[in-house]
Parts: sequence; structure tokens; C-alpha cells
Amino acid sequence: MEGWTVRVSPDPAFDTLDPWIRNTFLDTTQPVTGRYADVFRYLVAGFLAYKSDGAARAHYPGVGSSHGRSIDGLEGFSRIAPLIAAWLAGDRPQVVQVPSFGDIDLLALLSSAIEEGTNPASAAYWGDIGMLDQRVVEAADIALTIWLTRDILWNTLDRDVRSRLASWLAQADGKAVTARFTNWRIFPMVVNRTLNSLGVPVSSDAFDTDWAAIRSSYAGEGWFHDAEDGRFDYYNAWSFHYGLYWLTQIDESLEVDFVDRARSEFASFYRYLVTPQGFPILGRSVCYRTAMPAPLIISSIRDTGVISPGEARRALDVTWRYFIGRGALAGGVLTQGYCGTDLRILDNYEGPASCLWGARSLVVAFSQPDHAPLWTAEEAPLPVERGDFSIVNTTLDWQVDGNRDAASVTIRHLGRSGNPPMKPYTLKHKIASMLLHRPFGPGNRSAKYDGAAYSSANPFCGCINENP
Repeated sequence: MEGWTVRVSPDPAFDTLDPWIRNTFLDTTQPVTGRYADVFRYLVAGFLAYKSDGAARAHYPGVGSSHGRSIDGLEGFSRIAPLIAAWLAGDRPQVVQVPSFGDIDLLALLSSAIEEGTNPASAAYWGDIGMLDQRVVEAADIALTIWLTRDILWNTLDRDVRSRLASWLAQADGKAVTARFTNWRIFPMVVNRTLNSLGVPVSSDAFDTDWAAIRSSYAGEGWFHDAEDGRFDYYNAWSFHYGLYWLTQIDESLEVDFVDRARSEFASFYRYLVTPQGFPILGRSVCYRTAMPAPLIISSIRDTGVISPGEARRALDVTWRYFIGRGALAGGVLTQGYCGTDLRILDNYEGPASCLWGARSLVVAFSQPDHAPLWTAEEAPLPVERGDFSIVNTTLDWQVDGNRDAASVTIRHLGRSGNPPMKPYTLKHKIASMLLHRPFGPGNRSAKYDGAAYSSANPFCGCINENP
């Protein structure tokens, strides 16, 4: 892979900032909005520490992906940009005091990144978007960034920069996406509808095809088929319901009733999976773990009656507290694992910045101003904090058991027995990666999907913590 031998060392500033964010966030005597503002400032500090001169890319410390260094750097911007945009959309200050970096104008930061990233003459140019291109995924996050800040960023960009940005995003329309994962269909749709909402017309033929694919992948009870083998995982939370929410916010003429109904059915079951001690993790992209509460927050915002703002914030808070307390934030970025970095479970498409998708729960939360019910309502207990339960989801063939005393939840796959063992990351994998210049981990797909039971108390991958 291009740029495989280039490695970035953690910025020394995080020798201080890593323990600072753990201590300040875990101090629940502090106001909740202040604690989350500190997480935001920490993540912005990470971006500033590793960004390119114009901010169009950021190369974080960590293991490179199968996409190569150029895409990894693009993800360094595209995956934190919606977080910055949501902060601004929630009517928060444009100029923020960032530890180790002083006062930062967030709008100017986004403007600079867009100007540099859309300029083909720049060394940090994001690159042309081709078929089956990871840039389609990242274009969706950049489009969402523009839509969230449309009144304060899009309308203030230089005319030439605005034209370049529209042209770059428009490349995603009609591009073939991977057939392996249905959630990829959402990304060009977000780009398409964002451009239309900004007065930049693009064709709808590809959009209609992608929307039909999403609808046909709906399995029932709020769940969508994603992987080609029909397995279900948390992409339903941090990609399908997250992406469809923003899609219907951008274009309210879409099937909002279907999206709301599917999410309500999803949330009415999914809320049982959250505990103060993690959740029963399974499936791929384990490092997106802090995005887990996103659809619960959305359901509380849409006021469908399934979950209250107080319970949604409880789900958000216990999730971030659990993982921050166990090494999820280090060196200015979300680590490549479940707790700390864990190369046994890292997927080969996940680079140093990929795991910033875990901030998607914060994107939804920050889109709400500090005076919104999500932030002001009295915290409400989770189902597992109210009592024991055992529920069955027939679409998934899952039985979910909650134990109040242990504050744990277990997913049991009906009709299965045994749990495949975890394969270690060995010297063989390390040497192969060095020689082949690409990620070469064990993956552990069987352990991620084929177990009979997955428990919050005993995650299948354990809780490797490199930064206690």
C-alpha cells in the first residue's frame, strides 16, 4: 500500500492531554455539557496536532489501512469535520480554546481544509473519485459537514472554492459502490441530496437505484441486511440509522415515515443492549464502539415516544465514560480497538483516523444546542438498571438477557452453540505486514460473528487497555 512505511509518532502534548481528558470526563460532578465540550476540544486538539498545513488531511498515529496513506489522511479530515460542523450547528462558539493550541476559529479551519482539499494543484488534494472508491464514503461526511454549516460556511466560501467543492462532491453521484455492504448505498445519496439542497442539481437516477436497494435490504423490526452473507451487526446503528436520519433531514420529501418507523422499532429493542459497563459487542468495525448510542439519541430527538431524552443521554454518557476510562482516547484520536488498540480485531480497511466514526454519537448530540432536552432532561435509568429482562428478536434470532445486579447484557444466538476462539496477532502477522506493505492481521471474523453468545461483561475480544 502507498505510504505504508511512513509512521506518525504521538504528539508529546498528549502525554498531558490523555490523562487530562480521562480525569475531567470521568468527574461527573462537572456539568454534562462542560464534560462533552472537553471531549470535543480534545479531539480538535488531535486534529490540529496531525493536520496538513491547510487542514485538508490529518495523518494520525496508528496502523495504516488497505486504502493507503492518501485515503487515510483524507479520513483524518472527513471523519472529524461533521463533529466540528455539528458543534457549530448547535449554536456553540465559533472560536474555541483548544488545549495546547490556544484559540481556534473552527469555521476558518473548515474553510481552509475545503480550499486546500478541492484544489488539484495542492499536495493535499483529496483526489478524483472513481468507481468503488473509498472517497465516496468520505464525500458523504464532507457533504454532511457542508449541510450542517450551510448558513455560515457554504454561503461564505469564495465562489471559486464553492464551485470546486460542488464539482468534487458531484463526482460521487452515480459511482458504483461496493456490493459487499448495502450501507454504502447511503453515501452517494447523502451527497446527491446535499448538493440539490444547496442549489447544485445532480441526476436522480442513481439515487433512485440506491434508495431501492436500501428499501429491499430492510429485514424488519428496524434492522437492515448489510453484509453479503446476511449477518447483522452494529452497522445498523452507526451507518444505516445514522445516515438515513441525516438523509431525511436534508430532504424531507423522502420516506420520512418509513425511516422514523424503522428507527423506532429498532430503538425499542436496541435500547436493551446498553449497560454502564459497555455493551455486547460483535461484528466488524469494533473500534466504532462509541457511536453505539447514536440511534437512541436520534429517536429521542424525533420524539417518537420510544426513548426519553434522559435515557438517551444516559446511554450516551455511560458509553463514553466506559470507553474513555479504558483507553479509547489516546494520542488525540479514538484507538483502533474495543478499549485500547487491538490488532487482533482491527479490520484491514480501518486506518489511523477511521475509528473517528465513533464520534457519530457526538455528531448527533452536538447538533442539539445546550438548552435542548437531550442535555437538560433529568437522566433516566437504562432498562438493565431497572430490572432483569429476557426478550427475543425474531428477525435476528437473538435472545437478549439483562441482569440488573451485574449490570450486564448478553446476546444469545438462538440455535447456536460454542464460541470460536480469538486468533492472536503474532510475529508472523507483523513480519507479513512489513514485507507486503499492507495490513495483515488475523481479522477474527468468525469470533466476531459466529459465537453463540456475546456478553457486555465479557466481550469476545476482552478489553486490551494500552493506556490505563
